[in-house]
Amino acid sequence: MPTSFYDVVVLGTHLEPLLCAALLAREGLRVLVLGQGAPSPSYTVADVEVESYGLTITGAQSPIVQSTLDELALRQDVRQRMLDRNHVFQLLLPEHRVNVFPEADKWLAELARELPNVRRQAADITRTLGEVRGELDAVAGRGLTWPPETFLERQQFSLTATAQRYDRQGQGWTSWNQLAMKHPLRTAFEAVLPHVSGLLPAQHSDATRARLHGHVLSGVTELTGGWTWFREALFGRIRSWGSDVRPRDSAESLRHEGRSGHTIRLARTGEEIGCSQIAHGTPISELSQLLSERTPMGAMFERVGEPRSRAYRSSVHVLMDKRGIPNALEPLALLCTSATSHEKAFLVRSRDVDEDRVLLTASRLIEEHLIDTGSSPIRFVREEALDAIRSVVPFFDEHAIWVDSPHDGLPPRAFRGDTELPCSDPWMRGPYTMRAVYEYPTRRALGVCALPTRTPVRGVFLCNEQVAPGLGFEGSFLTATSVAKIIGSQYRSQDWLRRGPWARRSV
Repeated sequence: MPTSFYDVVVLGTHLEPLLCAALLAREGLRVLVLGQGAPSPSYTVADVEVESYGLTITGAQSPIVQSTLDELALRQDVRQRMLDRNHVFQLLLPEHRVNVFPEADKWLAELARELPNVRRQAADITRTLGEVRGELDAVAGRGLTWPPETFLERQQFSLTATAQRYDRQGQGWTSWNQLAMKHPLRTAFEAVLPHVSGLLPAQHSDATRARLHGHVLSGVTELTGGWTWFREALFGRIRSWGSDVRPRDSAESLRHEGRSGHTIRLARTGEEIGCSQIAHGTPISELSQLLSERTPMGAMFERVGEPRSRAYRSSVHVLMDKRGIPNALEPLALLCTSATSHEKAFLVRSRDVDEDRVLLTASRLIEEHLIDTGSSPIRFVREEALDAIRSVVPFFDEHAIWVDSPHDGLPPRAFRGDTELPCSDPWMRGPYTMRAVYEYPTRRALGVCALPTRTPVRGVFLCNEQVAPGLGFEGSFLTATSVAKIIGSQYRSQDWLRRGPWARRSV
């Protein structure tokens, strides 16, 4: 018997479910957010706070991102915490260093300095990317449901998308195809795709590739405080609108009660919670494990295909003396170890810890066949990241203080004396903590979306990174707003009496 009842229960504390929960709480629905066993986004190594994964922001000027932040009263806070506009995104190639300026004239002047032979082609591509960005802004800013599933949603999406140059599968003009296949600049823009989205380069459509490249040219940035701050800000918004957040609780099972709604059993306390709607924010494989009857999920996989992991995200953190960091290295850079292959590329982030120390983070994707998530440790992850950092930091070994790689199973180690360092969460380490990058058999809505938001179980919706993996940060907002729109409209139509003028009468 449920001891409490909520309008909506949101499972997961990633970006998509938290945005959806905040939007629903703002509408007046009683929302409960469960953490589903997600670890804290940051941990401590030798008095330094480290984030396992950062929050890379692309498409901050997208209409859907701006309007959602406005609704949640977070636009000014996010704007103030963005990195200084003087810093730009940097492409580090074996023989070239290119700064990607948001201003077109500065960007083309940078290419004329570093790669003068492709200035004419780059100018034409940059102009076309700007036109594509305007066309897709009109589609993303119309408040559509991504992906469209009902007849009216598909009709509205088709009418809105007719004014741009891509077909329904997102095929059309291809970004940077005017350059040679193995050109370093083309390699760099191809290598950046998996770091700013949830798809591997080969899985992107022409539309998503052009959209992300346009976002990169408009500026890639991070927030002061990172994902830890943004997560707490969303927690605060949800609680301020009368809803609840339990990051340490998780659902053990989900039971569908027909018209009565759903009953969720908590794993830690055994408490049963009733709700009308559920927004699932973790990978869909975990949703299948919560259901007692998995036949409906199998039917959905037969229709849209089942996602399969193809790579994993891994990060290596190095604390360094600030004197050893080159002045030319920007806080956010893409490091390509090869000028002709995009496979081994690192996203390098630097953050000032204090006046004398800097934390460097090198993130990369590791193909699935190279690792076993059940084994530990994986030694090559740390070694390859350190070699990549040494290629851009000449006096690395003289100024490095300690290194930590939470996803390979190795402990943090100090360079001086080769001693092991303590960390705050030693039990939340190892290959199983790596996030997977999936391959999807089918994609819809210009190649942006992979899985539907509506599941075969009535009242259960999918709100995770697998819905719109093609656009990364912007795709998270498209997913969250779509699910919030569907749940909000259903709840209002089914419970109109309690939401009507009678709700404002007092006895």
